[in-house]
Amino acid sequence: MLRALDSIERLLDAGKTAEALRAAEALQRSVPDDALAAEMLGRARMAARCEPGPTADAYAVAADLRMDSPGLQSAAGITAAAAGRLDEALRRQRRAGELEPGNPQHALQCANLLRALGQQQEALTCAQRAAVLAPLDPSVQLSLSQSLAATGDLPHARAAALRALEASPRDVLLRTAVANALVAQGDAAQAVAVIQTEADRQTASAATLECLANAQTAAGLHTLAATTWQRLASAPMASWQPCLKAAECLHRANQSDQAMDWLSRARERGAPASATRTLDDALTATRTGDAPNKSAK
Repeated sequence: MLRALDSIERLLDAGKTAEALRAAEALQRSVPDDALAAEMLGRARMAARCEPGPTADAYAVAADLRMDSPGLQSAAGITAAAAGRLDEALRRQRRAGELEPGNPQHALQCANLLRALGQQQEALTCAQRAAVLAPLDPSVQLSLSQSLAATGDLPHARAAALRALEASPRDVLLRTAVANALVAQGDAAQAVAVIQTEADRQTASAATLECLANAQTAAGLHTLAATTWQRLASAPMASWQPCLKAAECLHRANQSDQAMDWLSRARERGAPASATRTLDDALTATRTGDAPNKSAK
């Protein structure tokens, strides 16, 4: 048994995921009531990028066999959440928290799941518990910010979001998440300030640029937002969506001719009529004087 597990581990380390998966499946069939075999099958399925459901199923078997393991309960919860089984995921994370109450990650996972399930007050309680256990963890502060915003406490939500950023200022993914949270909380100007420097880099990711464009749009900076969408549209293999977004921003900025040009580019890249119809009608009305654009920055 241990030799088989070690063999599968070596296959995973070597990147031989297909072989590892076959071996893990065979091992689990031979010892269906062994938690280690079930966990290894889950790991192999994850490494092989199998569908989330079967991966979650393997971890669920392992967790059911080891109800006293906080690690397995949490892993089963995370994979269940990835499969869209949020109630099951929450049950697992709560069990992990009961077994290991001093671990802030269990409270954090519960907060995120409860928020997704619409149970905002309970989510806030879990986020606050996580923040007590790990006040300097940026992911905890971000979750706390999101829960505070969901319960209407926007000033404290903004403060928590900025604390998350202070805790890990060089984390680009976190910076993007904080900016998106600030936009959702109605503080678009602060969101632009948070993400602008990162977006100005030549190597900025599409996610960072999209975050900036959305923040600029929410802040009423439509010409700047159009420029950011145009930058996204210039990337190799870019789809029609950035072109259409640029056109929409230009329309809001009273630049109808340029908006028409970018709308045409969106169509050239395959934008369906259902996606372009609203803007097309608005531009037609503007050109005939039926519906002048609102002023925009």
